[in-house]
Amino acid sequence: MKRALVSATLLALVVSSTAAFASGSTGRGTAGNDWGTKVKRGTNSLISNEDRLLVQGRAQVRRYITCRSCDYHNKLNRETAPEVAQAVRAGRFEIRDNRRAAVLAYIKKRYGI
Repeated sequence: MKRALVSATLLALVVSSTAAFASGSTGRGTAGNDWGTKVKRGTNSLISNEDRLLVQGRAQVRRYITCRSCDYHNKLNRETAPEVAQAVRAGRFEIRDNRRAAVLAYIKKRYGI
C-alpha cells in the first residue's frame, strides 16, 4: 500500500512538471531563459532597426495624420504625401520630435518621396 502511494505521488509530480515545461513556464514568475537571465518582452531580434522605424512611423501616421477626425483621413496618397511630409517637418501635427524621423521614413518608403 505504501509503495503504491509513493508511486502515485511520483507519477503525479512527473506529469505536472512535464506540463509546466511544455507550457514554457520557468517557475520563476518572470520571463526568463534556460540560464535564469531576464528576457525583454516585446522585442524581436529578427526585425531590423529600419523595419522597427517603419512600423513606428506607420503607427504615428495612423494616429496623428490619418485618424477618423484628422485632416488627411482617406486623403494621404502619392500626391498629398509631399505636403504631409512638409507639415510633419514644420511641426504641424502633434508628433513628438523623436518620432518625426520614423514618420518621415515611413512616408518616404510608402509613397516614394
